[in-house]
Amino acid sequence: MKKTFLFISVFSILFFTACAPKVVEVKPNIVFPPYPDEPKIVYLETYRGGVSAEEAKSLSGVLDVFLGEDNGDSGVSNIIKPYGVGLLDGKVYAVDTGSDAVFIMDEKSREVTFLGNKARGRLIGPVAVAFDSNGTVYVSDAKQKVIQGYDKEGRLKYVLGGRLVFTYPTGIAINKKLNRLYVVDTKLHHFKAFDLNTKEHLFTVGKRGKGDAEFNFPTNVAVDQRNGNVVVVDTQNFRVQIFDKDGNFIRRFGKIGDKPGMFARPKGVGIDTEGHIYVSDAAFNNVQIFNDQGQLLLYFGSAGYTPATFRLIAGLYIDENDKIVIADGFSGQVQTFQYLSQQWKEKHPDEYKKLKEFQPEM
Repeated sequence: MKKTFLFISVFSILFFTACAPKVVEVKPNIVFPPYPDEPKIVYLETYRGGVSAEEAKSLSGVLDVFLGEDNGDSGVSNIIKPYGVGLLDGKVYAVDTGSDAVFIMDEKSREVTFLGNKARGRLIGPVAVAFDSNGTVYVSDAKQKVIQGYDKEGRLKYVLGGRLVFTYPTGIAINKKLNRLYVVDTKLHHFKAFDLNTKEHLFTVGKRGKGDAEFNFPTNVAVDQRNGNVVVVDTQNFRVQIFDKDGNFIRRFGKIGDKPGMFARPKGVGIDTEGHIYVSDAAFNNVQIFNDQGQLLLYFGSAGYTPATFRLIAGLYIDENDKIVIADGFSGQVQTFQYLSQQWKEKHPDEYKKLKEFQPEM
């Protein structure tokens, strides 16, 4: 881990005011850490959904089933309360717990489609989304107590789990090399592993407690695609735990508090191609970035309604190109960022040069 990535002191004064509303003047480039330090994270876009009346009417069918009424053109046209997020083939996925559907937003065309709003494969309590190496989309449904798998056209392929398997499945992540699915069961205080080729349950890790490999209402999970390590957010123990691909405990880090490196309401988690662990905190409305040893490197974000600020920050996902997508629950939107990893800088030398040389107006 390069020491140049370490950046704490400049933000330490701001960290404790992260929960206070803040108005930020939007600049051509919003980067972290700010000028004159070398940029590491750059803000890209904000997505709110935004669909046509016809599409909104289609989505309103999600609510019709439960309300027993025709919502007509008054159906949901924008994201209400996103939680789980993901990126696949140039599309941003947002699990909307407010409309019980998954918004799929094309980054180039801005076209919006949906997943889980049809009779077959309908979602009634979606939480998180994940993708395997073949492009199959998996969505956890806490109310139905299942994981549902969809093909690229949004057709239901199969259902995993049920009442005898899960109590409240929430966070999910996939080891793409092993084709192995990890599912956090929040109310059972553990996570399970499944072989996606055979649908076989491989093992279960955890019980309620405060010790190693014990949990207190865990929420989300991510896989380090470099080595297969599994990172679980142990929310009510205010920490993160790391396991190997077979569920063997490696280490834990974090504790309750309002200082850098501590947690109050840790939720989302993601891992970039260099092994940095990103953890969103719904109380601080920011993202803290750690190395794989649990040492704090950088954090970004604060409370607000402008780009790179959040209100009730939730799920977080990082793709193989180090693009980051974050759910902003209360604002009803998702935001994307780019981690300027070494591989990204090598692929985009001109863009990196501009970012590095950019000087904000004083």
